[in-house]
Amino acid sequence: MRWLVFLFEPSAGVIISYRIDRSGYLLFGASWTALRILLAPLNTFLALWSCRHEICWKAEVGKGLRIMHPTLGIVIHGEAVVGENCVLIGGNSLGGRRPIRRGQLVLGDDVVLGIHSCVLGPVRIGNGVQIGAGAVVVHDLKDGAVAVGIPARAIGKKKERKTKKKKAGGRER
Repeated sequence: MRWLVFLFEPSAGVIISYRIDRSGYLLFGASWTALRILLAPLNTFLALWSCRHEICWKAEVGKGLRIMHPTLGIVIHGEAVVGENCVLIGGNSLGGRRPIRRGQLVLGDDVVLGIHSCVLGPVRIGNGVQIGAGAVVVHDLKDGAVAVGIPARAIGKKKERKTKKKKAGGRER
């Protein structure tokens, strides 16, 4: 029953429409642009089900993408490469300051983009990076960095969560 809730989430329509588009592009290559016309009724239905977004079917987006507030909009450039388990809070843009090629706009795994933050390539974002709300990233960020500001700058490293160990009796230490 829990999986039914997923189908009524606005972000589900965004991710499903991207995955359908991406699959068509991988199957049919450059001719997918013309074939999309045949799927216009399906795209119209998905547009009603999902929120405003512009995720290009050419973009490589890893599994586990989460969009927390999709009604704020999402834009992902066609040459972007996004790692696994990334979180877009909403109002995010992954684009370029000038024409870019594949591999010049890269987000690593487990990246979190705060609300209305932008990543403007060419730029490489490492694994586990957290980008603050409203930040505009125009420079590379190393693994685990926390970045804020316009232009964004690293202000430290992400803190590791401490796990509580349990005693034999089941009580926490």
